[in-house]
Amino acid sequence: MSRGHRTRAAAAVAMTAAAALLLGGCGSGASDHAKDTASPSRTAAGATGTPPDASGSPSGTPSDSASPESGAGQPNSAADAPKVPDAQLTPPGGGNFTAQQKKYLSGRVPRGTDPVAVLEGGQEICDRLTRTSAIDKDAAASAIVSGDITLDGASAAVGGLCPDQQGVVDAARGGFGDGTFTVGAKAAPGTVVVPGGYRAPHTSASCTWRVTGAGGAVLASGRGTGADSPAALTIPAAARGITSSGCYAWLASARTGS
Repeated sequence: MSRGHRTRAAAAVAMTAAAALLLGGCGSGASDHAKDTASPSRTAAGATGTPPDASGSPSGTPSDSASPESGAGQPNSAADAPKVPDAQLTPPGGGNFTAQQKKYLSGRVPRGTDPVAVLEGGQEICDRLTRTSAIDKDAAASAIVSGDITLDGASAAVGGLCPDQQGVVDAARGGFGDGTFTVGAKAAPGTVVVPGGYRAPHTSASCTWRVTGAGGAVLASGRGTGADSPAALTIPAAARGITSSGCYAWLASARTGS
């Protein structure tokens, strides 16, 4: 297991309240055709010691793999495949999808793919966000920031299937996870962070961060105070870079720009 996966797993295990709720694996009942097949290892972010991959599932477990956002930017991925026309979107066993389900599936189902499988992927994301945010909204947003659930996948699922979770997606935008980032005027997920205040709601005992300026000069640095303890930092306008390790996910604590 890579160091990044060990860090995310350790931080996720610390989120005991959220993990306990996720382990329930209850279904949403959003569709008679979309079955909730979630197991503890699929729904609890790292609760069983297996950190989810970027699609929102533990490594090696299919989740929304047929949806465009899961393969966006990859040659010959599902995102590039011809899609089933909206008029032909019907469950293989007969019947019809609801208007809300069709909204999510529109332009998202590659030809030859079971639309129910695609729908289940989106619904699983909604189920995870709903169950987690009911206990800890910061934990739900952190799962998106860290890449346990992709931002694109969460945005699509929330926009089409669970709009009540839009606040979680909004809270995740502009955040950043562990790694090294450039500081700039406009945020770019995974590469650029804007100046401002940030907080890490759930950290590991080894959480550390360092803000650098011109020439690599250290402008600020710090560390967490213990497992699952919150941490805070401020990235000044003069900063040029930020490095974080063991802190899992940073959420904007003040308006930091767009």
